[in-house]
Amino acid sequence: MKNPTTGHLVWRLSMKWRAAVDRTVKPLGLTHAQYSMLAVLTGLVRGGTRPSQRELADHTGLEPLHVSKLARALDQAGLVARPPDPDDPRAVRLDLTARGHEVITEAIALVRDLHEELTANLGGTRGAGTHQFRHALQTLLGDVPAEGENAMTTARAIGGRDLNLAAAASRSLLTTLLEREGLDFTQYVVLRTVCTQPQPLDTLVATVAATAVATADEVRAVVAGQTTAGRLLAGELVDVTPAARALIERLTADSTRAGDELFAGIAPEDLAAAKRVLDTVTTRATEVRSRL
Repeated sequence: MKNPTTGHLVWRLSMKWRAAVDRTVKPLGLTHAQYSMLAVLTGLVRGGTRPSQRELADHTGLEPLHVSKLARALDQAGLVARPPDPDDPRAVRLDLTARGHEVITEAIALVRDLHEELTANLGGTRGAGTHQFRHALQTLLGDVPAEGENAMTTARAIGGRDLNLAAAASRSLLTTLLEREGLDFTQYVVLRTVCTQPQPLDTLVATVAATAVATADEVRAVVAGQTTAGRLLAGELVDVTPAARALIERLTADSTRAGDELFAGIAPEDLAAAKRVLDTVTTRATEVRSRL
């Protein structure tokens, strides 16, 4: 995509970062989501807190239902304990088992090394470039350090959670626009990709699947569904119908206006720094993923 928006870069980086973490923690029997939940839970437990599932959802930025499913899976794996909440018989508290401590300690060390590698071109996780990028993400999330606070010395190293939160915040705007048009995100990506350039089905499937939006089978199912719906034309090249092109152009204009409002008031130098970092880490994530 020519001249991608900051929101699109945040989303791409989040996808690639998550894929890199997935591959890093897979030997330990974890997924990126399980790792993220265990890492946050570890910090809370070390601070003396045994959170409820809803409290953990608030800390991780995940949906409570998703946290509940992850907690059950981690409980079955022997990594998390779910004792009843003494103050609410309908709720449970979350704690780490001894095995959970062992696994997450090893996983955190692996992911810390991965983060250093991903941000090496910015001076590592403690480099000035990474801190500047983190400040830009905090600005997007409305989580800027208090006035007078030295962000360069107080901000913790940037991690995948920061990128996921920023991506979720910006993507929620697009999701609202898509729902209004009766589309989901995968359908939108397929239509937008074809709208940019008609291409053979196999090329289209590979292009979309490489973004980690959906699997190859899911992309093929979307193409078939959108062809039946009259938005795609199937042939030697997959192309969009005039109505679908008008739909994508309308969505692009609406999302651009929403993006302008989202980034309004943010210093140009902060946005420029965010884009440089997103470009760099996205490229590096691809390189790291190829070696995992």
